[in-house]
Amino acid sequence: MNTLLHLAEAFIVAFIMLNISNRLKVPSVSGFVIGGVLLGGSVFYWLPGAREFTNHWLFSAEILDQFTIITQIALGLISISIGTELEFKRLKTLGAAIVAIAFTEALSAFVLVTVVVSLLFHNFPLGLILGAVSSATAPAATVAVIQQYRAKGPLTSTILAVVGLDDAISFMIFAFALAITKAQLAGGSFDVFQGLVMPIGHILLALTIGSVIGFSGSLVLRRIRDHDATVFLLLSIVFLVAGIASAFSVSELLANMAAGMVIVNFHPAMKNRIRHSFGAFVPVFYALFFIAGGAHLNIFYLPTIWVLAIVYFMTRSMGKISGATLGAAIGRAPVQVRKNVGFTLLPQVGAAVALALVVQHELGNGDFGDAGKNLAEATINVLLVTTLLTEFIGPYLTKQSLFKAGEAER
Repeated sequence: MNTLLHLAEAFIVAFIMLNISNRLKVPSVSGFVIGGVLLGGSVFYWLPGAREFTNHWLFSAEILDQFTIITQIALGLISISIGTELEFKRLKTLGAAIVAIAFTEALSAFVLVTVVVSLLFHNFPLGLILGAVSSATAPAATVAVIQQYRAKGPLTSTILAVVGLDDAISFMIFAFALAITKAQLAGGSFDVFQGLVMPIGHILLALTIGSVIGFSGSLVLRRIRDHDATVFLLLSIVFLVAGIASAFSVSELLANMAAGMVIVNFHPAMKNRIRHSFGAFVPVFYALFFIAGGAHLNIFYLPTIWVLAIVYFMTRSMGKISGATLGAAIGRAPVQVRKNVGFTLLPQVGAAVALALVVQHELGNGDFGDAGKNLAEATINVLLVTTLLTEFIGPYLTKQSLFKAGEAER
């Protein structure tokens, strides 16, 4: 079966799951992930004669390899979009509480997951990667609940600001953690230069690449009014940043985030133009991206990681809730924000799954041997399993928090 037919399958599944998600009033991203799990075929392997059928007609490992370029494009679009949310003027007006909450909840989840997983499973690279991934919060489900109940107020404004800033912080944490993990897997022992100096250098280089290209692109974008020309130039920026970052083996996510941040701060009007330009075709890449992510789930791997998945889910939840509460107290946020904001930050489908796929691409390609492959396999499966939990529990807790704060309409 050729790649075009597999693409057709993916779009058919995307169409079906989008309609189901709309009817059930759940985020479409969750539907795409579940559709990807079904397309992955491992859920059908227990049926007589199903293994040969699924290997041929559904998404095998070989087919998923052919989707790598789509994954890279989607990651670039996701990260540059996150960068456009980081307007310095807007961040200044949000106040200390927003910044404090975003930093403490992301860092608390990272530290708690890293320490607990490393100690319980005697695997520091695994703990570090899962900790870095745990710092990310997905805004899609939370925003959907806010819109559904027409919520307004201090808690709502705080949530919307925090989830935008959170992903930027998590990308930086992840870039640092991935560099350290690569050094650990390659050398087998911790080296100060490889473990600390090189990751910082990689982060700075990624930010520099994105900033330089983003600034250059903003100078040209100011003079362009044609819609199609804007789309072509924006895609050129995304691909150029990702390509150069990849050539230097630094974070493509961080580089494109920096590009988006520079563009929107030098040319604020570009924020709406980017949304409008990407609006027609970005959903296509997002759908394929999350379907491919769900297809990586291997249910036969679950018996070996179910304890790890529970530990990850519990420690991440504790880190997010306690960290957000602490940050709200430090920033002197209103009482209703302090009591409720932590329970609105649990969803992870989106940025976290994106980071897990980066782990799959960077560590699961064989360059780091079986240790890298096992780490990548564990990460993607833990994320996909716990995503199903967070996408059902998270929106419910968000709803309850908004009603407790008196900001939602019944």
